[in-house]
Amino acid sequence: MATRDASNLDPALLGILALLAADRSERDPEPSIATELVLDAAGLSHQQIASILGKKPDAIRMKISRAKSKEQKK
Repeated sequence: MATRDASNLDPALLGILALLAADRSERDPEPSIATELVLDAAGLSHQQIASILGKKPDAIRMKISRAKSKEQKK
């Protein structure tokens, strides 16, 4: 598994991701793939995802961990 480092992402890109995440949650409050997982797959850290979504990093970490665990069981 490759190590991803999103710490060098352009602030404009982070802003665009935040807008897309907000739009996605407004359009579909229960998307089939959690926005957190999409942003994680894009290489963002839990802290960055939390900042974008206005949530706590621990909540993001747990949601991603649970979703990945659920997928591995399938």
